[in-house]
Amino acid sequence: MGFFRDWVLHNWGLKLLALGISFLLWTTYTGEPIAEVSYLVPIEFNNLPKELEISGDVPAQARVRVRGRSALLRRLTPVDLGVSVDLGGAHPGDNPIPLTPDQVAAPYGATVVRVTPAQVRVTLAPRRAAPN
Repeated sequence: MGFFRDWVLHNWGLKLLALGISFLLWTTYTGEPIAEVSYLVPIEFNNLPKELEISGDVPAQARVRVRGRSALLRRLTPVDLGVSVDLGGAHPGDNPIPLTPDQVAAPYGATVVRVTPAQVRVTLAPRRAAPN
């Protein structure tokens, strides 16, 4: 009985006030509407083999649709997102590379819904030796 009186009933008014404030914060956060916004995000090519180089035209940007709280999406910029493409297993010639929401780095609370285009074609050619 001493535990109950010392820990639960001690300062019960302050504990009730803290519970009320917590409830108000929770209802404010969960009451915020969910929105969906589209951004043009640069595509970053990583792990390009040393003996290969990108040749031809490659899309520099992808359209990324993001869903989240409207306050978060208002603060979000394309710099906060990033499409990362791994070219580690690429070979010389035409390489079709799928773009998926998993390849997009998004901040906590933002969910990537779709990436357009769904696939990019990267043409890789053997690197030429620099003239002496």
